[in-house]
Amino acid sequence: MRRWAALVLLVAALAGCSTAAPQATEEIDGPFADCAAVVAADVVSGLPDLTVPCFNGGMSVRLSQVKGPAVVNLWASWCGPCRAELPAFAGLAAKAEGRFTVLGVVTGDSRKAAADLAADLGVTFPTVFDDRARLSTELVKAERASTGLPLTLFVKDGRIVHVYQGAALDQAGLDKLVGEHLGLRL
Repeated sequence: MRRWAALVLLVAALAGCSTAAPQATEEIDGPFADCAAVVAADVVSGLPDLTVPCFNGGMSVRLSQVKGPAVVNLWASWCGPCRAELPAFAGLAAKAEGRFTVLGVVTGDSRKAAADLAADLGVTFPTVFDDRARLSTELVKAERASTGLPLTLFVKDGRIVHVYQGAALDQAGLDKLVGEHLGLRL
């Protein structure tokens, strides 16, 4: 019994030796645009009602108020297909011209790694930081997606009209999905 108690105390002591993870409120310079233009109080987007911080800080974004039509891409720097398709999303954002919203969601990643990758790839569209992957968890619970990245949501008329989860998208494939699911010509 004494050995058991000593073992429990040892495990408890060692558990307290880990370093704290960075907080979601941490601000870091990033290449991303401000998030203010992607939300409106009178909008219902069909996205889960979660609030996440804008990547660069300064404000939080209530995902259920993202202006539509919208393309929402969940990505992480450690995800190979995400890395491959980010330039296509940057190209899509350049074509948006106020007709639709492109929003990135850094998912389960560190701010520094995501900012470094985005800077290397020239990604500047508005992006939020979901370090605990709450959005993808909610989508899995609602049976809208499976676990894993990349994951892209197409939002129109207040609802998610399509979920793409598969191979990395190139520009032509992404443009085609926007046409099919949002009814927009690019």
